[in-house]
Amino acid sequence: MPSIRKKVSGEAAILSLAVDNVFRKLIRFLVGRISLVRLQEMIRYIYVEEAQKTLQAENPGKNVPMTKLALVTGLDTRTLYQVRKRLESDNRQYRQQFLSELTPESAIVEAWADRVRSKQESGSQVLDYGSETCGFERLVKETITGRGITTPSIIERLEATRSVVRNRKNRTLELIVDEFSPYLSDDEPNIVNAALSAISNLISTIEHNMSSPQQDKYFQRQRWTFRLDPEDRAAFRLAMKELLETYKDGAEAGIRPWERKSYGKDRITAGVGFYYFEEA
Repeated sequence: MPSIRKKVSGEAAILSLAVDNVFRKLIRFLVGRISLVRLQEMIRYIYVEEAQKTLQAENPGKNVPMTKLALVTGLDTRTLYQVRKRLESDNRQYRQQFLSELTPESAIVEAWADRVRSKQESGSQVLDYGSETCGFERLVKETITGRGITTPSIIERLEATRSVVRNRKNRTLELIVDEFSPYLSDDEPNIVNAALSAISNLISTIEHNMSSPQQDKYFQRQRWTFRLDPEDRAAFRLAMKELLETYKDGAEAGIRPWERKSYGKDRITAGVGFYYFEEA
């Protein structure tokens, strides 16, 4: 019995340290961007929603007892009732978002660039904007229809990421990139969206791998060294950047043959990610 308790205690300590490490970096990133009160509210609603899904999966077709939910979440039943009521009336507010919803401009640029490359009839590098009959508005409607995103907000974000040049006098937009890259942006919302999307994608991979048999796990690897001389940091960063650029080009070439020509509700988002990291 003591050995079992010791093992459980050790596992709890490891989990606590790991959670502290991840949350500390995420919170450091969020300080000044979202209030603690708002963050606590979001976490409470999301935690209850995910707990309900987990318990529901264990007993399909049956309602989740409030007492069981209270045991899993640590919340009292009165608070749980209020949270459940809010979720039922406003469940979209706390729903998980896909990358294309977080950064819809990426889907716009991808669709636009594809039309230009394939020399489609609507594939002009310069599109007019300003009304529902204009080329840009039609492109937006066909690509991200039904997501409640305004065309002016997309134009602003495309300008901020240096994806288009706007001619206000002629009311035209010129596409000047082959692919969307929020990392070129000086606009904080774009940078934040890109960062949180990358974090979300990595967690999705980890979540899948935790519950999948070995043969179905997604590819997930990291490579690093503990023996880097600080004086070599700049040269090392440059070498790794050049290496990742070759991987990126290879990934784009590998993905292209799998892409369907049209967008649709039945399509899914899939891909690979590349990033460099340092631990101070």
